Amino acid sequence: MIPALFAAAGAVLIGSGIALQQLVAAEQDEHAVMDPRLVVRLLRRKRWLIGIGLSNLGFACQATAIATGRLVLIEPITATNVLFALLVSSNRTHRRLGPREWRGALAAIVGVGGFLAVANPTEGELGDPAVPWAVVMAAIAVVVVAVTLVARQAAGTRRAVTLAIGGGLAFGVSDAVLKLVTDIGDAEGVDGIVSHWSIWGWMVVSTLAFLLQQSAFHTAHLGASMPATSTLSPVTAAILGAVMFDEQVRGGWWLLPEAVLAGLLVLGVVLLATSPLIEVEPDDLAASPAA
Repeated sequence: MIPALFAAAGAVLIGSGIALQQLVAAEQDEHAVMDPRLVVRLLRRKRWLIGIGLSNLGFACQATAIATGRLVLIEPITATNVLFALLVSSNRTHRRLGPREWRGALAAIVGVGGFLAVANPTEGELGDPAVPWAVVMAAIAVVVVAVTLVARQAAGTRRAVTLAIGGGLAFGVSDAVLKLVTDIGDAEGVDGIVSHWSIWGWMVVSTLAFLLQQSAFHTAHLGASMPATSTLSPVTAAILGAVMFDEQVRGGWWLLPEAVLAGLLVLGVVLLATSPLIEVEPDDLAASPAA
């Protein structure tokens, strides 16, 4: 129960922070894909720093949830951060939620609540994973390089979606590696963490994911980047939880309602993330009295 509460708090804070970060990133002059200078410029913007602060608090809650819970439990809750990003974005532009948004919110809430109740995820154990971690790290490295090259040849919404796909996959891997870090810490203490590759691998992957995310925010409105990130990140982490940590959900005939509820969650996330209320361009925001 406690990990779920931390995950929910993390979803609220991360979603709110993401909305503020995107609104500021979209206002910046054009930068190349994965250009660190974009972050340097964003560091001078107060609203972006507030967004980062909220996201970091949310990440602390999420990290606590990951350390004390199971990825297949935490990640579906984390996916609801899109709801809070939508609420912040619509509030900034004085636009009310309509039937589409309420349907998406209801689908996401019923999907995540029902899935957790039906699936009853069980804790895995730290041991030999089904797939070597080197394969996972090599795969995400290939993904980052591939989406960077493709994004450089694309523009506008297509570039944002491409970057968001890479960012979502990278964030999912980052969460899984963070789970490994916390497990190593529980088993071997701080010395074990420092001497293990996972803490350094997590730093690299999370940094790349962050750069991909900010580049996507800079390229187009939030509705272009959130669907991929909000669905791929938790799905990737949950899959790695099952494969790398032997976390399990109920099998047999339970798989059918689990699949339906998981699909309902994804549908809700997509409805929210593609809402017209977050398809706001910088010029529209500047014209709003709330700005």
